[in-house]
Amino acid sequence: MPSQDEPSHKEILKAGALLCPVCCIEFLEDQVDMELEGRILRNIKILRCPICQEEILTLEQLDDAIRQSESTT
Repeated sequence: MPSQDEPSHKEILKAGALLCPVCCIEFLEDQVDMELEGRILRNIKILRCPICQEEILTLEQLDDAIRQSESTT
């Protein structure tokens, strides 16, 4: 149990932070290469759980990936 001087887990989280539904840990931003519609996209920003490695895309990240896919045609 944290002492009164230490912030609790909930106090450390940033407002609006996305949490992994499995680990209840804040997702961290990362970059990956991915395939979308048969095209290889480089350095796509994603969110990844540092514990279980679950990966998600926000709507903004998905829009960026789609724009990059469209620009490689």
